[in-house]
Amino acid sequence: MRARRLLGGAILERFLFGKVPAWVVLLLALVGAGAAIFAADIAVREGAARATFHPSKSRVRAAAYSVASFPSTMREVLFPEAEPRGADQGHRLAARPAGWTVYGKGAPPPGYLLLSRIDGDADKSVVELVDLKDFSVLYRWEPVPELLMEGAPTVSKIVPYTQWANRRYRALHPLLMPDGSLVFGGQFSPLFRLSACGDMVWRQDSVTFHHSVTVDAEGGFWGPTFIEPSQVSTLETFREDALTRVDANGQITMQRSLADILIRHGHSYIIYQYFNDDPLHTNDIEPVFEDGPYWKKGDLFVSMRHPSVAMLYRPSTDEIVWFKQGPWLGQHDIDIIDDHTIAIFNNNYGDRGRGGEIFGNTDVMFYDFATDQVTRPYEKAMGADLGDVPVLAVSNGLMDFAPSGHMFVEEDTSGRILVYAPDRTLWAEYINRSAKGVPFRMSWSRYVPADTADAALQAISACDGRKSVLIGGSGN
Repeated sequence: MRARRLLGGAILERFLFGKVPAWVVLLLALVGAGAAIFAADIAVREGAARATFHPSKSRVRAAAYSVASFPSTMREVLFPEAEPRGADQGHRLAARPAGWTVYGKGAPPPGYLLLSRIDGDADKSVVELVDLKDFSVLYRWEPVPELLMEGAPTVSKIVPYTQWANRRYRALHPLLMPDGSLVFGGQFSPLFRLSACGDMVWRQDSVTFHHSVTVDAEGGFWGPTFIEPSQVSTLETFREDALTRVDANGQITMQRSLADILIRHGHSYIIYQYFNDDPLHTNDIEPVFEDGPYWKKGDLFVSMRHPSVAMLYRPSTDEIVWFKQGPWLGQHDIDIIDDHTIAIFNNNYGDRGRGGEIFGNTDVMFYDFATDQVTRPYEKAMGADLGDVPVLAVSNGLMDFAPSGHMFVEEDTSGRILVYAPDRTLWAEYINRSAKGVPFRMSWSRYVPADTADAALQAISACDGRKSVLIGGSGN
């Protein structure tokens, strides 16, 4: 027995400490490297599948994904994710008071502001109808995304469905109608219309809406959507933007691929010059309400962020009436000012090789069709006049105008609304900050005329305070 133990110990010692031929070491290294590459490939494929909520049923892929994700899991445990709805640029406004501050002495803008934001204290996306005379909140909607999305299809290869949970959801660009109903979407979500009492009137979930929601002269609604699968690219996750209209009943009456329009009209270079799975990044569709010298009722102004292109498209004849690339840079939002002028929210964001940056400050540009001239009347007001806190809209952002000449600017990623008087001086400012001092994002607010809001409030009052389970509501 003792001899066996000695022999076994000798064999183990030789195995552990004896010389191993170099070819064996090399072979084991090659096998190990091959196995690691194979496992990594499996993990990457499974990760891509799970990113679109389509995990495989393979135990091998699940095991590889679990092993590969262990470091990130530990990182999340040790270093929890920052607030995903936080306003990353908002900390530079720490010295500015939270809430509303009035700086101007002139009369307030007439009407109301439909303030859409993340309420950090309530931990949810909210929409508030604010009276601009005294900034009182006359009504508040509190969407419950998990209930709003219940039963909606999740078959997209593009949509990050984590956006549908309260942790990330934002009620984007809400539109208040005279009957008290609220039309809104999310960043990659269905489009909803809720009644004055908060009940679901309709949900259009056969396509994915993103960015803006606008109403046209016939009472229909326009928004950017995706064509899936793409007809202009072989990549499953290619974002082929479409111009989509739904009627007052939520039925799609038109959907046209913007990429296809551009290709057919000689602008394919925008899509294919350097391959990008999101070459257009359409963020606003602005319908024309009446004929003018440079456009017709039913035309659409379209903003495409990534190529810095603004375009006027005529659906009735499939015609690109006007097309201009720059001088705006990474822009969002187009508004019609008069029968020959449009305003464009110029994020002024680009990359000179050091990563993304804003060249100076964000401002609002005016383009005059009569003179073919671009002016920047708010460059100083949104820049130097604000001292060390100029408008810096890295992404998102918009402007809106009241009939009085007041301009509203939303700086989403800083959690700020600025209201400019007709003489372009700062009249008031809103900072969206929680009680703990954390800045939170805005969600594309808009000006509401007094007659529209007053009619909506009257319709809402008939609900006698009843709250829908889909969307909480409260009024003063």
